[in-house]
Order: sequence, then C-alpha cells, then structure tokens
Amino acid sequence: MKTRVSFIGVIVIVFIYTFSTGCKKEAYVEPWVETKDVGILAYKSDPENGKQYLEVIYENNGHDSYRKLKYQLLMRTGNKIDTVEKMITPETIFGPKQRHLVPRAIGETPATFDEVKVGKIWAVPEGK
Repeated sequence: MKTRVSFIGVIVIVFIYTFSTGCKKEAYVEPWVETKDVGILAYKSDPENGKQYLEVIYENNGHDSYRKLKYQLLMRTGNKIDTVEKMITPETIFGPKQRHLVPRAIGETPATFDEVKVGKIWAVPEGK
C-alpha cells in the first residue's frame, strides 16, 4: 500500500513541476517594424462580370528581405472611412527589388467602397 501512495505522490510532483515550468515560457513575438522600403498599392480592379475587386501589389524598394508584411487599408464609402489591418505572407522570402500581386481568394466579395488607400506598413525582417 505504501508503494502505491509513493507512486501517486511522485506522479503528482512531476505533474506540478511540468505544469509550473511549462506556463512560465514566454510566447515568441515577431519583431514587426514600420518600414518605408516596401510600397503597397491598393486599387479596385477593372469590372469582371459587372463586379470590381480589391487588387493589391507590393514591392520591395529597399535592400532588406522580409518574411511577412502588414498594412493599414483605408476604405472610404461616402463620408465613412473604415480602417482594417491586412497581412501578406509571401510564399518565399520577399527580397529586394521584387514585386508581387496578392492573389485573389476564392469566393472573395466584390469591392463596395468608393476609394481605397494604404496607410502604415510594417514588416518582419528576415534574419532578425
């Protein structure tokens, strides 16, 4: 009987140790930095079957490479302006002097806004 109680005690101690050390680890936070080296152009596409869609082109004008991009999209409809943050994760590292079009998602809803602009741009540099 003592062996069974000792075994349960060891299991409880191992569980408490594992739980307490596992909770103290901090999550990895990606180093987003505001950048002027990346240009993002957002616009409404030419009509396709009577509908227009959001098109986004991004270009690296600097000398650094990036893993991810995030940007503010400002959409005006009448007198109302909506701001959303969008993220771009390129298939490969986004190197200097590269230019890409963000592919349109299947089932994407048509653009109903009157005007669109890009605000601030952030990036996760490669190798940092």
